Amino acid sequence: MITNTAKPVVLGSAVVILSALMWGTPCLAQSWSIKSGRNIGTVVPSETRKLPDGSTYVSGGSKQYVETEDPTYPVTGQSMECRWVCKVPLSGSGGNCISLCVGVDKDGDMFSFRATGFGTGSYEVGPGTGKYSRASGGGTFEAVPADDPVLAVTRWKGTLQIK
Repeated sequence: MITNTAKPVVLGSAVVILSALMWGTPCLAQSWSIKSGRNIGTVVPSETRKLPDGSTYVSGGSKQYVETEDPTYPVTGQSMECRWVCKVPLSGSGGNCISLCVGVDKDGDMFSFRATGFGTGSYEVGPGTGKYSRASGGGTFEAVPADDPVLAVTRWKGTLQIK
């Protein structure tokens, strides 16, 4: 039997529980560790020009499709646009590049990755929207030679945390 003094407590508890069910519970943090990621795509037109110091400025990009071993990774199966800018020394060996890749996942949330390196290097999870607004993580990448000059292939591994 519920007494008159217990009714407000029971009713208040029921309202809190129903409110949580109606408006959702806070999202839990999620984390992925990818050991075998691969991006494959087509190269878009690039620009090359000589700089006064003899080095070469190169900018270009690609449209990439993301593949991983983990179907739950939210970027698996998504496409993204990548742009890079590089400065290659006069020797033609090595160089410095900065890249940015941006895409939209199946939920309409925008994700991005920033990378530094020439052929190989490191990347970090960049700014995004929705579930990626506070995402973090990063890893390493390496360009993989392709038989077809219009293909861009990158092998990578790393982590993604969504808070």
